[in-house]
Amino acid sequence: MLSTSRITVGYGHKVVLKDVSLDIKPGEFIGVVGPNASGKSTLLKTLARLLKPLCGVVYIDGRDMSRMTGQEVARRIGVVLTERIQPGLLSSFEIVAIGRYQYTDPFGRLTARDRMVIEDSLRATGALSLSDRRFSELSDGEKQRVMIARALAQEPSILILDEPTTHLDAKGRVEIMLLLRKLSRNKKIAIIASTHDVELAIRLCDKLIVCNEGIVKVYDVPEQLVEEGGVEELYGFNGELTFCKETLVAEPVVRDGGDFRVFVIAGGGSGLLVYRLLSRLGYFFATGVLHKGDIDYTVARSVGARIIAEEPFREISEESFSEALRELQEANLLVYTSPPIGRLNQRNLELLSAGHA
Repeated sequence: MLSTSRITVGYGHKVVLKDVSLDIKPGEFIGVVGPNASGKSTLLKTLARLLKPLCGVVYIDGRDMSRMTGQEVARRIGVVLTERIQPGLLSSFEIVAIGRYQYTDPFGRLTARDRMVIEDSLRATGALSLSDRRFSELSDGEKQRVMIARALAQEPSILILDEPTTHLDAKGRVEIMLLLRKLSRNKKIAIIASTHDVELAIRLCDKLIVCNEGIVKVYDVPEQLVEEGGVEELYGFNGELTFCKETLVAEPVVRDGGDFRVFVIAGGGSGLLVYRLLSRLGYFFATGVLHKGDIDYTVARSVGARIIAEEPFREISEESFSEALRELQEANLLVYTSPPIGRLNQRNLELLSAGHA
C-alpha cells in the first residue's frame, strides 16, 4: 500500500532522518514515537507529500507518489495535523464536507452520496451529534473527532495523523487512540499516528516506528522496544526512571533513601500503592517475602527496592525468612499491606509478629 526504500527526509538541505524503509499494509495501526525534534512530524509530512523526500521515493500501491496528481493523492491519503484551524462560523458538518472537495464539481456542490459519506464519517468518529454545532464551540476532544471525520470523508486508504492526542486530557487521549485502532480494524485503513504516549502506543498499535538521533527503526511487535530497553534509551531516563516491561509503566527508581529504612510485607498486588508512594517520597525500602512472578515483585524490582524473594509455588524457606527478618530488624518502619495469606506465604505472618515484638 504505502512503501519507501531508504528515503532521506528533511527541510531544504538539512537531513533529519535517513535510510527510512517502510512497508505499510491495509488495516495496520502504526505508532510513530520518539523524543521532541526527532523528526516524527517531518517523516509524516513526507509520507503525506507535504514535503518532498531529499532522496528516494515514496510509493502508493506501487506508484511513485511524486508523479501523482493532487487529487489522486487526496483520494488515497487523509491527513490530520497538529495546527489548530480557525474556521469562523462553520459547523462541524461543513468542516467535514471540506473532505469531499476532490469529489465535488467546480462549485463545491454536494451530491446525495457526498452527504451520506459525510454523515458516515461523523458517525464513525462518534461526532454525528455535533453536526450542527459550530466547530469553534467544541471541546478539544470533540474538535479532534471532527477533524478525523473530515479526513475520513476523503475515503482514503491511508490516514496520517501528527500527534492526534495533543491538547487532550487522559480520558480524551485514550478515546482517540481507541478510535483510531477501531477505524483501522473496521475500515481496513492503514493509520499512521505520531504520539508522545509511548505506553498507549505499545498497548494499542500493531507496529512502532521509532525516530531517534537521525535514525528510524521499525518494530513489527511493539513489545520488542520494551524488551530491548529502548524506552529508557529513547527518553534518556538516566537511571532515575525505569520502564517496567510487565506493566508498561515508567517507575521512579530510589537509589539512596538515606538512613531511614522501611520494610514492607506485601504480596498479591497489595503493595503497589505503598511501593509507589515510598518511591515518590524518596524512601529506600525492602520488601518480602514475595514470590517471583507476583505483580508486587515486578513493581518492587522496577522501583529499585531490596527484594527478598522465593521461587514460584514454593513455601517460604528458612533462608528467605531469615533474610527478611534481618531486613525487618534493621528497618525504622514496618508497613503491612494486608496481603492474601495462604500456605505458601504463611510465614509472612511470623514476620508481622516479629515486627510487633
